[in-house]
Amino acid sequence: MLPATPPAPPRGFEIVARQIVALVQREHAVGQRLPAERELAKRFGVSRPTIREAILSLQMAGMLEVRKNSGAYVASLREAPEVRALSGFGPFENLQARQMIEPQIAALAAQHATPRQLADLATTLAEMRGQHARGEEADVADHRFHLLLAEASGNGVLVPIADQLWRGQIESGIWQEIHRYMPMAQYRPIWLRDHEAVFRAVEERRPRAAAMAMTRHLSNIRKALMTTTRPRSPPGAEGCA
Repeated sequence: MLPATPPAPPRGFEIVARQIVALVQREHAVGQRLPAERELAKRFGVSRPTIREAILSLQMAGMLEVRKNSGAYVASLREAPEVRALSGFGPFENLQARQMIEPQIAALAAQHATPRQLADLATTLAEMRGQHARGEEADVADHRFHLLLAEASGNGVLVPIADQLWRGQIESGIWQEIHRYMPMAQYRPIWLRDHEAVFRAVEERRPRAAAMAMTRHLSNIRKALMTTTRPRSPPGAEGCA
């Protein structure tokens, strides 16, 4: 008899979202502004990105309203069950996992990639360049690039892990919400250069450079998310950022 499927692990943003719900219902009224992001992070003992994920999830569920150049405000005092229904982990949590694993995948690929795998990586990069030049998203080619790297590592266990990490990013409900208003034309050239740097290091058989290039790529994604999700305060007021 097969063991029962274990319950889904708790998501960091969901845990903090419940804590914010309790805080709002205990201390706030509709229309009031939440404490600054740094204050919430200190109060709950988590990172500021986790606070941002929680606030975004509550905005998507209708309990909070995030106003650009101002902060997060209470829109409803009713607990929003939709937070639990959001797909995937938060993008910052997922990126943390990617930062632990994908640089090592790139380093292994620099040591073990075959000529055919290098050619496939080059072809995929060419597809990304073409799609970006046309102002299009390159999600399929991007996904393929990361899977090809994992295959080139020579360790088959890493392929489904890389697939899960990439899908966990792009299929996250919070990522999709952020992506709606992210200025992609600004970030596509940066991310394309990142992929090209990873490929060059792999092609030149430089494991350390490949790991560093992948680390830089994931750091650039994180910076973009931090910038896009940062509410700014009006002059004279303390912000959520």
